[in-house]
Amino acid sequence: MTFNKIESQNIPDIHSVGHLYVHEETGAQVLYLENEDKNKSFTIGFKTPPYSDNGITHIIEHSVLNGSKKYPSKEPFVEIIKGSMNTFVNAMTFADKTIYPVASTNDQDFSNLMSVYLDAVFEPNLRQNPQILAQEGWHYHLEKAEDELIYKGVVYNEMKGAMASPDDQMYHAMSQSLYPDSIYQYESGGLPSAITDLTQKEFVDYHQEYYHPSNSLTVLYGDLDINHAFERLEEYFSGKGKTPAVDLKFNIQEPSQKEINKHYSITEGDDPADKDYLCLAWHVSTADRLLEAMAFEILEEILFGNNQSPLKKALLDAEIGGDISGGHDLPGYTEVFMILAKYSSANKMEDFKKVVKETLAKLVDEGIDPAIIQASINKISFRLKERVISESRPRGLFYTLSAYQTWLYDFSPFDILSFSERLTELRKLAKEGYFEKLIEEKLLNNNHRVAITLEASPGLSDQKEAKQDQELQAYKSQLSQQEVEDLVASTQALIERQVSVDKSEDLAKIPMLTKEDLTTETEELPLTINPLEKSQGKFYHADQFTSGIDYLSLYWDIRDLEVEEYSRLSLLAKLMSGLATKNYSSDQLQQQMDTHTGGILASVDIVPKLDGSIQTYFALNGKALEASSDHLIDLMQEIMTSTLIEDQQEILRIIQELIAGFENRINFGAHVLALKRALSQYKPALKLEQMTSGIDFFNYLKECRDLLKEGKGDRLLDQLKTSYQKILNFNRLNILYTGNQERASLVKNKVLKAFNQLPSKDLGPLQTYPSGKKQNEAFVTAQDVNYVGLAADASDHLQYSGASKVLSNELNLGYLWNTIRVQGGAYGSGYGHDRLGSLYMMSYRDPNIRQSVESYLAIPAYVRQLELSESELLKNIIGSLSPLERPKSAHEKGVEAFTLHLTGLDYRMISQLKEEMIAVTNEQLNDLADGLENALQDYTLAVIGNKAKIEKDKDLFDVIYELY
Repeated sequence: MTFNKIESQNIPDIHSVGHLYVHEETGAQVLYLENEDKNKSFTIGFKTPPYSDNGITHIIEHSVLNGSKKYPSKEPFVEIIKGSMNTFVNAMTFADKTIYPVASTNDQDFSNLMSVYLDAVFEPNLRQNPQILAQEGWHYHLEKAEDELIYKGVVYNEMKGAMASPDDQMYHAMSQSLYPDSIYQYESGGLPSAITDLTQKEFVDYHQEYYHPSNSLTVLYGDLDINHAFERLEEYFSGKGKTPAVDLKFNIQEPSQKEINKHYSITEGDDPADKDYLCLAWHVSTADRLLEAMAFEILEEILFGNNQSPLKKALLDAEIGGDISGGHDLPGYTEVFMILAKYSSANKMEDFKKVVKETLAKLVDEGIDPAIIQASINKISFRLKERVISESRPRGLFYTLSAYQTWLYDFSPFDILSFSERLTELRKLAKEGYFEKLIEEKLLNNNHRVAITLEASPGLSDQKEAKQDQELQAYKSQLSQQEVEDLVASTQALIERQVSVDKSEDLAKIPMLTKEDLTTETEELPLTINPLEKSQGKFYHADQFTSGIDYLSLYWDIRDLEVEEYSRLSLLAKLMSGLATKNYSSDQLQQQMDTHTGGILASVDIVPKLDGSIQTYFALNGKALEASSDHLIDLMQEIMTSTLIEDQQEILRIIQELIAGFENRINFGAHVLALKRALSQYKPALKLEQMTSGIDFFNYLKECRDLLKEGKGDRLLDQLKTSYQKILNFNRLNILYTGNQERASLVKNKVLKAFNQLPSKDLGPLQTYPSGKKQNEAFVTAQDVNYVGLAADASDHLQYSGASKVLSNELNLGYLWNTIRVQGGAYGSGYGHDRLGSLYMMSYRDPNIRQSVESYLAIPAYVRQLELSESELLKNIIGSLSPLERPKSAHEKGVEAFTLHLTGLDYRMISQLKEEMIAVTNEQLNDLADGLENALQDYTLAVIGNKAKIEKDKDLFDVIYELY
């Protein structure tokens, strides 16, 4: 065998045996984590050091998936996803590595995915076809000679969206400043201003140098045939020879400039007061120091785990910023510890440094409260243990990423996967002052640090865009007529490639499953339902094996509360667990939760039913080891019944954090915000969701913040207390327990005993909730790209069926992928139709608005003429079945069983849907066109994005808002 085993180790912490192999010829290493997990995974990774900000590693990651020697279709990546039962498929670029992970529970599917990915990374068409760089990276785009010249490209637009985030800008500035003489000074994703410098020669040369088996590290995980996997690898490793090793370790030097000042953009006209970012960052360790790495993870919890954590509290008390965060980060070989203050002012930097220094010095001199240390270690320990049993995402991917943290730099991949010994060692060292010494050595007395100020600048992004546009048009004006014609020709040639259909023989080369591999079987999730004694509520038990963890949810029925209450209820939920209670100060409460539980969080849950009604709950969710069940229930009772809504300063802090979190969602998840906003104008349940977590809630939070800042918070507190008291009614209580059958009665009785002192009152009349006001809306943000959501109510026009599910797969990975992403240059797109009649389309980091809307509205015409071959139809059937077959954790199964019961769904309906999907015909897909067309006669548009682009297409909107 050409793969020789170097060593094997038992790794009980992840229930695996690890085997490390080396390929004789190339020196490529392979790690196999052997266990009984059916959700097997494969990842091939490469050391990919960037040499500039041109995003070459990121663009190669995109581009290798655009056709290869064995699979020459334009995008075999998309084609195999269409027809795969995968549980995970992606590619990821980091600061110094690029990885290609896949996972599947199906053996043949797993083999297919390996085959496509290996051919993609080692034999990509990007080496011969410059149009791939043009599409995925960047190109000059000029469709007609008289048009304005623009830049276009998927990664180009992706990074315009990413780098609009001040958090991303701060992170880049931090890495650039701390490590100025290393690869970590560069933005591996690419800066838009530098992406346009990348040439085809650089592109090809880089791939040839770094995408060699000798530079690869492969991880295989799960219950798989290792010899078959080796055969797949050998096909691409054999005959390639051996290249010199790539060394990513470097001589770490202190920065010469330790005070950095930069600017980020906010919307033109926005007030920049108190919108600056301040950051302190230290280089603290390297990848080989595993005990330190875990110690810094714990130190992050000690200093910043909650608002009562010593350093976070000190900075908040000193009013350095409205939101404080911090902790450790691993850019690559190095480890950083950073402190970030948002909603601050540049002139507070000296006070920032002073408070940090004094607080840390006090912790060193007086010692850290042992209870805080113990709680922080327990919190990390619970998180690691729960991950071992989680099936919601492939465990193999988590462990692969962990292994790369050391293996990439030529250290053992095994040690980092064994975490129990380090936790035990740190518990012991904590008693000897280890964490105090860590603070003193790595933070207080460490001169390898930087202080960064990021100042808010209104309209800065628009100014840069305008300048770039002027430069592009100036460049165009200098071109000869022939050069302009050449640009038009190259643009049209690219468009022609993008709209062209793959040859049937090329598509046939992509491996796929057969109908015989499919099943309509559906797991029947157990759920027993019994009435609660002396209550109108019920006890729900989901019998699942949870490896000794109790999952407990208390659902308080609030269907009788008026719509105006919901934003207050959502804020109340966010405040719970963060405020003091009758028997605990807020810091004591946090210590108790971290010491004895895996977390306790409240939420407002909105469940639309198939019959058109809506079930709403105020939910309190907790989890703990079975041995700590009493603590869990006692703490849930304390939080639910005894939270004190009095500390206006603390409430303001929590609201500031919520606002910061929402703004981060705008930067990274605005496509979901936009489509839900559009749907809320048809669906009452989604209007309620707007009030509890959407744009309406964001606006409510800003109003609450202003009231508190202006000293007018008494009215807000009175409203919160009134809503709080309405919930505390024993008749509202329902209990969901996910865990072992033997414990169900015990847990139920303990919960009932904890809450039986509450008053029992009849619920009021059930409310009927309205949908939102129907109007086309745009929300302006400091973005260079857009997030476009279009929605309609298809309840009376389009039946939810197996055909509609299969069509969704084809539209997502066929029509919309080609029109919105490939041709339009957006980073992503989506289409959906659900059982409740919601119909929606969306785009992510999209340079367009009108063009995308027109693409959405053209869907019925596309569906009407759709003619899929037998293999293409089967591919879409398989791909649409895939999400229904993905593994779930025990906790997820419990929640799903409860939700299915509430909505009126059962496993037989899901099985029937699968049967319909497997039997779908082309004619059934075509027949959906009329329903789509009728539904889209009355649509709603919601866009979050760039001011200039929204203004350009303002005729599409009834109203335009400033989102901030």
